[in-house]
Amino acid sequence: MTVPLAFSFDNTADYFIFAFHFLLATSTVTVAGSVVFAILRTKSLRSENRYIFMLSTSISDTLSGMGWYYIGLFDVKDTYPQKNGTYFVLSALLGVNFITILTAQIDRYVAVTRPFFYARRITPRVVIGLCTFIWMYTYLTVLLMNLVPLQVAIIYNAINTFGVQVVAVIMMLLLNIKLYVIARYQLAREPPSQGTDSKRSSLRLIIAVTMCFLLFWTPEFINVILCGLTSYGYTFKKDALDPFAAMVRINPLCTPTLYIIGSLALREAIAKALHWNDCCRTRR
Repeated sequence: MTVPLAFSFDNTADYFIFAFHFLLATSTVTVAGSVVFAILRTKSLRSENRYIFMLSTSISDTLSGMGWYYIGLFDVKDTYPQKNGTYFVLSALLGVNFITILTAQIDRYVAVTRPFFYARRITPRVVIGLCTFIWMYTYLTVLLMNLVPLQVAIIYNAINTFGVQVVAVIMMLLLNIKLYVIARYQLAREPPSQGTDSKRSSLRLIIAVTMCFLLFWTPEFINVILCGLTSYGYTFKKDALDPFAAMVRINPLCTPTLYIIGSLALREAIAKALHWNDCCRTRR
């Protein structure tokens, strides 16, 4: 069976929406993919905990961008009730992103407030284990949601959004305030050094990433809760016409873009990777 496109192209708006989704998917794959490639081929970045978190979210963002070619351009609804959906396999990538960003935020807080404990206990191997657990937990949840009856899954999704994710969003806001205070006052009192500058830049970066995440995700959170637990909320026949879903899909582009802007080491790694590719092409 073939899945039709989401647009009939009977009016000018269809062309603009189609172009928007296509450019969004292409930009996300390009930007997030460059972050993944640069971190994987740079050993110094792979040995730092914050870049391991960046790698995990960027892998999720790259796959989300690839999936948006399908969800955003074709007649697909990957939420309840599903229509030509992916059994939440693609949608779950956003959940991986959400939990990983929250974990990275906690990681930065512990790194600054408990530096001796962090240096001894939170090794790159521990962070890799955490990221692996996040991926496994997310897709085990997806498996369970596909096995239970539809009505049970809808209620569970709404309660999960209201309970777990709302609590997590509150934690994000509180941690952002705390990290901002640390970056503005506590680190400002320390003597200038490379370590202090690195801590300050990493805190500012995770604050910016979290704020963008909350900006793009909050409308979707509210709408899912309203649709699942009340008679209010907006439902759409296809994800391509859902403005809340489009806002959420902007986040996988925004997050790796902020990584590149906020990290000089990452920009240099990407530049070296591009130079390496150019050299390979020239030799060929």
